[in-house]
Order: sequence, then structure tokens, then C-alpha cells
Amino acid sequence: MKWHTHWPAGVLALVGVVFFAADRLTRTPTVVHSVTDGRQEISIPAARDGHYYLEGAVNGMPLTFMIDTGATYVSVGEEFARKARLPEGVTGYFSTANGTVEGKIVKDQVVEAEDYKVSGLSVAVTPLGGKKGLLGQNFLRRFEVSQSGGVMRLRQAP
Repeated sequence: MKWHTHWPAGVLALVGVVFFAADRLTRTPTVVHSVTDGRQEISIPAARDGHYYLEGAVNGMPLTFMIDTGATYVSVGEEFARKARLPEGVTGYFSTANGTVEGKIVKDQVVEAEDYKVSGLSVAVTPLGGKKGLLGQNFLRRFEVSQSGGVMRLRQAP
């Protein structure tokens, strides 16, 4: 047979390999739950991109969070906020890696990350949000946070 009759199968095989590799490279590493000195702790291995991710929710709507120790607020995108039916909020301005953006601050929300649940938090809704949210300091300051050797640990504060 001639090459032109086999190339569609070769292209399909190559596409399959690329999708498989992309899935493997972006998969979130497994979070380890433990109890140390009577306090719950989670260990989060760095993903291949160097960031730390946790599965969570805002007001019960599931979301993957990237931990951002430089963010003031838990932040979500406008599309997620609509799906989660977050209230309108008040106008706020946020400094991001892409400059200052205008968004909304929605008060008194429930934020979950793995086994941890915090009520009464303000959530920033920004136009820059993608499919992931940011887990900022208004959530993180309630925990002891440490990072060493490619692992971040969140531990219940005493």
C-alpha cells in the first residue's frame, strides 16, 4: 500500500499520544491526609508546573484551587461565580500579574479545600478567572502553612 493510505492512521495515533501525554503532565498529584500531634494536616506535592493544587468548593460548587500565598483573597472567575450563583458583591480593584483589574468582592461565603471548610470569607470575582480558583491568604492564614522539598503542608492551627 502507498503511504497516503496510511497517514490518517498515523495522524490519529500521534494525536492520541499527545492527548495522553498532556493528561499525564497536567494531572494533580495526590494529596496526603494525616494527623500530627492531634491536628489534621494535608501534604500537597507540587504539580509538574511547580504549583500546588487542592480540590475544593465555594458554596458547595466544586472547583480546583491553585494555592497562591501572594493573593489576598480566595478568587474565582466570573463564569464560575455565575454557575455558583454568588451574589453581585461590591466593586474592588485587584493587582494581578497582568496589571490591575476591576472585579467584585462577595462577602460571607463558604470555602472548602480538601477537608478544611471556612465560613464567612470574602471571595474576589475577577474577569481573569479560568477554570481554576486561587486559594488566597484570607483562607490560608487560618492554618500553619509550610513548604519544603516540593511539598506544601497545611495544618490546623492550634
